[in-house]
Amino acid sequence: MRISVFLVLLITCLSLFSADKPDPLEVGDVLPAVSLQNQNGVLVDVSGYKGKWVVLYFYPKDDTSGCRKEALAFTRLKREYTAENAVIFGVNPASSKSHKKFEKKYKLKIDLLVDNEKKLMAMFGIKSFLGFCSRDTILINPKGKVEKIYRGVSPEGSPVDILDYIRSH
Repeated sequence: MRISVFLVLLITCLSLFSADKPDPLEVGDVLPAVSLQNQNGVLVDVSGYKGKWVVLYFYPKDDTSGCRKEALAFTRLKREYTAENAVIFGVNPASSKSHKKFEKKYKLKIDLLVDNEKKLMAMFGIKSFLGFCSRDTILINPKGKVEKIYRGVSPEGSPVDILDYIRSH
């Protein structure tokens, strides 16, 4: 009985928090103006990259096994992404201090954005629980529109798959 009461309360609380959230963006929608701080404390206008492909990869936590693999895969492929007129941003709710530590430890060559208010996460319906977010990737095309939404991606395969997609378009 205690468990069922707890579950009812939990579901009620979760529905209260999600009731005001707007519908997430979908393929074809224009990315609205949004700026987030990177690991260096610099404000990055994510929506200001018209004319370029923008990869927004959301990852659960800095300095964990899967997240390290994904960040290193994007770092290894950065030159190839740049050659395809693409920029890469890793995103999660961690602090710029946490992101900076992660970047330095693994010599990452990509910007890591702080979404502590979960603005960008909400825009794309990225799930979040206890400070962790789901491993999803959003691809914005050079016209500033959502091109593809990848849910539950592979930490190592996703960077290659997304680059292949960009090359074919």
